[in-house]
Parts: sequence; C-alpha cells; structure tokens
Amino acid sequence: MHSKKYYLIYGLFFSLFVAAVLCLCLTLMQGMPHIDPVFYLMSFGVAFVTSFVVTAVVPLARVSAACAAYYDARPGTVAFRLIQNVFFSTLIMLFLGVVMTAFMTGVGETEALATMTGQMVAVNLFDRFLGLCLQFWPTIVIVAFLCDPAAGGLAKVLTGEREDARAAAAAVQEA
Repeated sequence: MHSKKYYLIYGLFFSLFVAAVLCLCLTLMQGMPHIDPVFYLMSFGVAFVTSFVVTAVVPLARVSAACAAYYDARPGTVAFRLIQNVFFSTLIMLFLGVVMTAFMTGVGETEALATMTGQMVAVNLFDRFLGLCLQFWPTIVIVAFLCDPAAGGLAKVLTGEREDARAAAAAVQEA
C-alpha cells in the first residue's frame, strides 16, 4: 500500500482531472449547445474542492483498493484498476453528486416534466440526485478509469514512491 502523502497527492490530481472532464462531459450530455465559461469555472471549482476535500478526509482510494483486493484482483492489473475505480467513482459520486445537484438545481423543491404523464410534478433534491446517479454513473466510472493512471503516475513521481507489483501481490496473499 502507498503512504498517506501519496493518497493525498493522488486525490489532488484525480480531483483536478475528474472535475475538469466531468464538468465538460455532463454539460454536453445534458444537451447544452455551448459551454458558458463562467458557469464551467464555477462548477469546476465546486466539483474540484468538494472531491478533493472528500478524498483528503475519507480514505476512498484505500477503501477502493481494499475492495479490489477482496475480490482477488492483483495490484497492477487491469482487473484491479477496474474494480478499484468502480468502487471509488461510486463512493465519490455519493458525496459529489449531492453537492453538484444542489449547486446546479438548488436545494428546494422544483418542478420537472414527468415523462410518463406529461405533467409537471414536484421533485426534491433526493429525486434529482437519484436521477443524476442513474443517468451519469457509467460516464463517471469511465472518466475515473481513464483519469486514474495519470493521477497515480503524477503522485508516484511527486512522492518518489514505487509500489512493486510483486511485493503488493505478496502482501495481499499473506492477508
């Protein structure tokens, strides 16, 4: 396993990459014809600060790595990275999703068009958050999977740590 310093730097870069890409992707996926630079910078700032604070306080990367090891994935393999990122992106989405939903749509009750009936219905923050999770979870997992190697590589370079895959696999085998 890596040190706390590694996971802190990893969380910084991961939050930076994911916030930048997700704010762009989610805006385009919602059908916006163009990106408003001020709104993008505001949403990027909220997403970056929230995800970095969450990754700095809650050891999501360590928990996700432990989950991947629990499912007998060996560190350094694609299976390990995939399982780790599914858990990591799901956990971060629980925190980041609520904050971003509240930022984008407000915390109070709003109205939305019900697709089944065509009528306007009242929706609360939880309903909007649940809709965001169901709609964008695959995108968040893919973005996390693609951003993970860059964040991990930069964290290794800055901390000078190198986790030997054989030593990590041996440690998992012993546990």
